[in-house]
Amino acid sequence: MTERMTRDEVTAIKMLLASLSNEKYALERISKRLDMVPDGKERLKQHTEDLQKLMDEIVNTITAEQCKVIYGTMKDYEMRLVPKLMPMSTNVLMTKDQAKNLMDCARIKCQGCVEDGESCRRCQVYQIMEETVPLDDYGNGMICPYSLAEWEN
Repeated sequence: MTERMTRDEVTAIKMLLASLSNEKYALERISKRLDMVPDGKERLKQHTEDLQKLMDEIVNTITAEQCKVIYGTMKDYEMRLVPKLMPMSTNVLMTKDQAKNLMDCARIKCQGCVEDGESCRRCQVYQIMEETVPLDDYGNGMICPYSLAEWEN
């Protein structure tokens, strides 16, 4: 069973993936130093393998759409979008095609959009943004929560 992640969960997954990547690079770069520590290399390898297994299991709980974004992050297809009202430490990562599609559609359609909470869920832009920029609060359903967004790219 899979479930869509919240923005905080997406951020945490990215942190764990970065940590895993850093551990793998560190293992290579401090190999000689790890030999100076009792079982140092083996301990770090085991920790890295355990984290890799955990990440694989976590990915199996995520929707296919969000998995694509995560895999895109891991492959370095990256575009950073920061909504003006989000903290600057928040990064949203997506494939180049997703980013182009989102920005092209958003510029045309989102300004002044008055779709309500039900009809906006059928909107292509809403669907893309819901997967790539999940919100903590989707409001009261009276208007699309993304309709007033101003984006810096």
